[in-house]
Order: sequence, then structure tokens, then C-alpha cells
Amino acid sequence: MRIPFALLLCVAAARAGDDALSPSCVTHCHGAEQVAHKASVHAEALACVDCHGGDPSAQRDKEKSHDAAKGFAGKLPRTKVPELCGSCHADPQKMHAYGLATDPLAQYRTSIHGQALFGKGDQNVAVCTDCHGVHGILKAHDPRAPTARANQPATCGRCHADAAKMAPYGVPSDTVERFAKSVHGHALLVERSRGAPACTDCHGSHGAVPPGVRELVQVCGQCHEHTEQQYRKSPHFGKKDMRCLACHEEEAKEDPLGFAGQDCTACHGTHEIGLPDRDMFVGDAVGHCGHCHRDDEVAKAAAQSILDGTRRLEDAMARTSDELGEAKEKGLFIDHEELYLRESERALVFVAPLAHSLDLAAIGKHLEDGLKRQDRTFETLEKEGRKLRDRRILLSGLAGLLLLLSALAALKLQTLRRLS
Repeated sequence: MRIPFALLLCVAAARAGDDALSPSCVTHCHGAEQVAHKASVHAEALACVDCHGGDPSAQRDKEKSHDAAKGFAGKLPRTKVPELCGSCHADPQKMHAYGLATDPLAQYRTSIHGQALFGKGDQNVAVCTDCHGVHGILKAHDPRAPTARANQPATCGRCHADAAKMAPYGVPSDTVERFAKSVHGHALLVERSRGAPACTDCHGSHGAVPPGVRELVQVCGQCHEHTEQQYRKSPHFGKKDMRCLACHEEEAKEDPLGFAGQDCTACHGTHEIGLPDRDMFVGDAVGHCGHCHRDDEVAKAAAQSILDGTRRLEDAMARTSDELGEAKEKGLFIDHEELYLRESERALVFVAPLAHSLDLAAIGKHLEDGLKRQDRTFETLEKEGRKLRDRRILLSGLAGLLLLLSALAALKLQTLRRLS
């Protein structure tokens, strides 16, 4: 097949036009950066010169390409990166087409990172490219992006797991390691749960600040909404006593920002949060009621009553579950009874956040309701068991009568045969 000469001329002209429009930096020198940029979210919107300046028309001429008169900036200093990114991302007209917020730069200025960068000239703090990447920037929620939820611990850990970087600020460098061991870290990194919190859920993203600057309870309440509502009703809420540092002044050096060990974290910890259990109501280990209420018999009695009530309901539910299993094997219809068990389970789940209110009357009522459902289930199962027993006795009697009648009929038949 012969290709028309005119078509070849058109293709050649198009290619020549592409070369003329392509910045010389990507066609001749920076191929690796070009590959990364083409795969990025900026591929269609930005060219090299939009960030680095220079003369895009210079071909194989480094001096012309890097002409300062053409605005060549080269590799920007870290202090200039937020302003450069903000030149687009703070522009409503430019961001409107993509549906993106225009306040990242403003938020960054208010953050711990931004204040250190702009206020103190500290170039060790995180800037845009540390979190989002440089040339191969992907959408924030792209699973491959360093800002994706499952990747955030590793991204933040580039700095926060570096002991040398954290030492000047007095910030622990084991934060990411501790988070990975927590119930949140396991859900995020192992189970890959979409509902698990990542770093930015508690600390924010561009306006990153330690939780508790406004109110720590509100931070945890973003997910644990019901628990937050109940805790606000408790005598603990808003009290200075709910700060570990109120007693452990020597630990202030380990918490230079002063936000750990208050409200929620006083009992549950910060990054290495374990799955809470009911043993927290007894004992004097850190996070247990007795750790603060060592000599408070009233508080100990209240905690013990909550623990005893929940255990009674758990034991009753375990017994109910066993009884229902036996009833199924016997062939009983137990749909309603299983529903009562589910309702008791919900009552038990509801008590966990309700316990944060320390409202013993309300807690006792929910536990009592759950126990009543179990008692009702036991009564129903006993009645159904008696009915099954009576039916079996009746059926056994009928079966015996039928056998007797069958035997009499057989004798009668034999007698008739002899007579005939």
C-alpha cells in the first residue's frame, strides 16, 4: 500500500510543530521528569516553564533554556514551593474548572508547618512537594498517591519517623510505629478498612495542627459521635483533672505541645490506641479508672457496677445462645427468640458509649432491658420445650394405640381365616 506524499508532508509538519512547541528541557535533557509529568494530574494543565521558567523554544542550548531574562528559576528553594503551588491552587478561576478548594495555601499558613516555614524560615518542615510529590503528582485520593489514606502513615513517617529530624522539636519519632500497632492502624493498614482513620483525619491536611488545639473531644467525635455526645454529659468533660500532665509534670518534656493525655487520650492513649475492653473499669493501670481514682471508693463502686452489669448481660446472652442452639437441634421455631438476642446485643453495644456519661441510672436501665429480654427468651424456650415434650408424649401414645389396634386387627384376621 502506497501512502500519498501529501499525507507524509502533513505528518512531518505536525511532528515538527510538536517539537517546536515542546520545551527543550523534556525533549533533550530531563526525560525522566517528562515521563513522571506525563503520568501526573498536571500533564494537561502545566508545562515545565510554568513552574521553572526559562525559554521553551531553545533547542539543545542550555544557556538559552536557562536564561534568567526569560524567568528561569530552576529548582525552587523550599520556602518558595507553597507560594508557587498557591499561584494556581489559590486562584478561584483556575480551580473552579476542577472543583477544587482554593484555601490550601491559607490553611498551610496557619499550620505548625507553615508557621515554622514562613515565620521562622525553617526549611526542615514539610512543604507541598514532600507530601504530594514533585513531577509525578497524582490525585490526592489515587491509591498510588502518597496522600492516599493507606499511604499517609508512610508519607508522614518520612519526617515523623526520622529521629534526627524530630529531635530539634522534641517530638517523638516512634509515632508511626505506634500507630501501626493500634486498633486504627490495623484497620487501615491490614484490613484496608475505608472507615479507618488516617493521619489527616485527626491532624488535618494543609492546616495540620495537633488535635486538641480547639477541642480534642470534637476530633475523636468525628467518628465516635455517640461516644462524644455521652462524654459531654459526664463529670469528666471540661475538667482540668482529665489531663495526665496535671499530675505527671515530669512527662511534659515528652509532650512539648501539651495535647496528649487530655480527655479521650487520658484513658485511650494517642497513637497506639488499643481496642478498649471492660477491664478498664478495674485495676490501676494507665487508662483504667483506678489509675486516677486510687482512693475514691465511690468512683470504684460506680465502675464496678458498670462492669458487673455488663458481665451479667454477657453471661445471660451466652446462655441464651447455647439454649437457642439446642432448640434448633430439637426442631423448634425460634425466630422471635433470636430477635430478642439481637436486641440485647444492641443494648450491650449501646452501653459502651453510654458508659462515658457515667450516668449509672441510664446505664443500668439499658442493661436491665437486655436482661429482661433474655429472661423472656428463657421463658419462651421453656414453654416451647414443654409443648414439644407434650407433643412427643401425645404422639408416643397415639403410636402405641395404633400398634395395639394393628395387633388386634391382625389377630382378628387370623381368627377369620381359621373359621373359613
